[in-house]
Amino acid sequence: MKKTAFFLVGDYWHHRDTIEPLQDILFPKEEWEVVFTEKPEELLEMNDAPNLIISFKDPIENDQIPTPIWCDENWTKYLFKCIHENSTGVLFVHAAVTDLDDKHPIVKDLIQSVFVGHPQACRVSFMPINDHIILKDIDVFTFPENDEHYMMNMVEQPKVEIIAKTVSEHNSQPGMWVREIGRGRVCCVTPGHTTKNLTCDGYIRVLQNAIKWCIREI
Repeated sequence: MKKTAFFLVGDYWHHRDTIEPLQDILFPKEEWEVVFTEKPEELLEMNDAPNLIISFKDPIENDQIPTPIWCDENWTKYLFKCIHENSTGVLFVHAAVTDLDDKHPIVKDLIQSVFVGHPQACRVSFMPINDHIILKDIDVFTFPENDEHYMMNMVEQPKVEIIAKTVSEHNSQPGMWVREIGRGRVCCVTPGHTTKNLTCDGYIRVLQNAIKWCIREI
């Protein structure tokens, strides 16, 4: 039986086309059924909870104009149901960790970090700091293009394990962290603003391992 993934993309700063090349790389058609969409509500329309929810989507669709967050109470409640009742793994990438305050349930219980901002795009390196299985055989690497070096404030709870950091001329920041919640697993990773960076060899291996960890294949 094929595994299922809900792959959420697309906002004002992070266009669908930038991320779409990852679909075939991360989710071979012979192994996965994928809902690749810009519409969060399609998660609620799936017949069964997916094995994986992977989001690259900013919680604010367009922060250039007054816009409510799309992960409202109903969507968030269903997300937690998937995790707690169906062991759904969740992978938040880049913009998906932004623009929610520390009172939102997704931050309090899943992401457990608040986005502060980022300097102008610069050279960013990804540096493992933990022997977590996601990072097995992953060495430090530098993204081929300048990236957005996200500045994050971790929520003061002992439930998160930071396993990698991002490093640039602006010092270092949490770059990847994981936690288990109920029957599910959650992984957050901050870099990945351009197609070339998203599809570089080191980052692809990180994302592939993160997916396997989130769905308990490693």
